[in-house]
Amino acid sequence: MKTILAPTDFSASSINAVHYAADLAYSINAKLVLFHAIPFPIAVSEISVPGDFIDDMLDAGQRDMDELLEQVESRTGGRISISTEIAIGKVEQEIESISSRERPLVIVLGIRPGKSFERILMGSSTFHIMNHINFPTLIIPEGVRFREIKSIGMACDLKQVDEKLPFETIKEWLYLFKSKLEIIHVANPNTHPNAEVVAESVSLQNRLNAFKPHFHFLEGENIVDELKKFEADCPIDLLMVFPRKHGIFGSFHKKISKLIITHNQFPVLSIHDKKKSGDLN
Repeated sequence: MKTILAPTDFSASSINAVHYAADLAYSINAKLVLFHAIPFPIAVSEISVPGDFIDDMLDAGQRDMDELLEQVESRTGGRISISTEIAIGKVEQEIESISSRERPLVIVLGIRPGKSFERILMGSSTFHIMNHINFPTLIIPEGVRFREIKSIGMACDLKQVDEKLPFETIKEWLYLFKSKLEIIHVANPNTHPNAEVVAESVSLQNRLNAFKPHFHFLEGENIVDELKKFEADCPIDLLMVFPRKHGIFGSFHKKISKLIITHNQFPVLSIHDKKKSGDLN
């Protein structure tokens, strides 16, 4: 049975993401793990705290978790396996630890769209998890509800696709949902298609031919705006992206990666490339 991990800090955006994760788990009969990390900046053993201080934090976290569990069980009609866990420690480290044990299909995180990156799940942890934990991360903007995943967009820079793209994970998601695949490439209008782009497109077509992918070659200087226009004309149920050293679109700055996530109203599935994920397919 596949596992979906849903960390939460009980904020509105993270609870919305938990509800999305529950509906996703229900749709594929996966196990759902609800996880809450109580942040503690340094090791408890290194400071002196009242004996009941930690117990009070755990009790408060457990009350919130019990209430959330009741909501999720009611939402799913008791038809999926749900477990909960609470830990004390640095949020990123605790999520990495439970991910290593559970080996989830995906980690589902919430985010509040907007100009600021501050109002996101557990501070800046969302982007740290997306970039450093070697499991797919599904980021859900606040207000986005689960809907059947019939169409998956795949943002691709068409560079070294055979060497870099995690085809095993891409195919797993496409098989799970039997989705249409829309491959999106955004190019600067001042450049012209070259032999490399053509060759990489053919290679990608061959690797994913079983899914009958549709290619969309867009032009624009603002990738975020082009993706918004595309989604308006061709609605997708989630967008796959592949963070690299310089961000989702290769040579573009990492800030673009954040803008795509914080300025769109669709789920973004972040999957590491082969070198980081260990995908050998």
